[in-house]
Amino acid sequence: MFSDFGDAAQRHMAIAWSCIVACTLADVVWLPNSGLSFASSNWITILQGMAYCAIAAAFIAIASNRLGADQRRPAVLLRRGLFMTELFWRALLPISALLTAGSTLSYLIAASKLPLRDDVLAGVDHLLGFDWPTFLAATNSHSFVATLLTTAYQSTGLLSQVVLGWLILQRRGDRLAEFIAVLSLSAVALCIGMWLILAAGAFAYFHAAPHSYQHFAALGDMWGRTFAMLRDGSLSVVDMARVDGIVSFPSFHTMLGVMTIYAARDTRWLVVPVFIVNATMIVATMPVGGHHLADVLAGGGLTIAAILIARRSARPSVSRT
Repeated sequence: MFSDFGDAAQRHMAIAWSCIVACTLADVVWLPNSGLSFASSNWITILQGMAYCAIAAAFIAIASNRLGADQRRPAVLLRRGLFMTELFWRALLPISALLTAGSTLSYLIAASKLPLRDDVLAGVDHLLGFDWPTFLAATNSHSFVATLLTTAYQSTGLLSQVVLGWLILQRRGDRLAEFIAVLSLSAVALCIGMWLILAAGAFAYFHAAPHSYQHFAALGDMWGRTFAMLRDGSLSVVDMARVDGIVSFPSFHTMLGVMTIYAARDTRWLVVPVFIVNATMIVATMPVGGHHLADVLAGGGLTIAAILIARRSARPSVSRT
């Protein structure tokens, strides 16, 4: 619970675990009544992960006890290393649980018989003066631009891991707890948004011809494949080893980009490149990820709301007399 980093961190983790439990309960109720099944290999992976965490916790406890209060430099360095290792698995456990529960829930929503609402999202884009096919053609007309956007889009996960790794190196458990809380709130908002406005994405809606994204060809035949298979029933097993991102509305890439920038805000040399890369990535979500502009705006807005909720929860309560 990161309680050793203060009350705010503990409240952040309470938010995170509440979101994880909510997603898990939704999975438990919905999965037996759907056409999907949870792959048996998932349970093996989950049990292995829990066993590794237990072994790591036992090792850290034993090693820390053996080192005691030894002030010699090797002992001090070992204690720091053990503490950072402990922070790593303490952050890994809720994030892994959230991704497992959230991904399963997104598959259940996609496989439901809910109507697609891409027309609504395209209509919002039109009201905002944005034309997705024109934007795709403009970015595809320059191979350098297409390569730059594709690279930025694919760097999202790695960049967030770098920021989390930096927080661990700095032993900022408070910031880790805050990030996990924002991620959890955003994941719940994403699933609710997906359920309210289920969409296949701009590539499927506008029926983009292959020549219109030839410089994005490395990803071209993959857009919407898993989503379509869930919709027609040809994919009926949730296998976490092969799970794909299938959410169009809101954009999870945008969400992750915004929260990663926010998590790096205390380190100037880090936040500047993170901002530049993620800002480029957010632009890339439309021609590379096939998102409507409305998806991007919703993803950014929901993540900012999650950040505000997390910040508010960090404030000490004031008792009134």
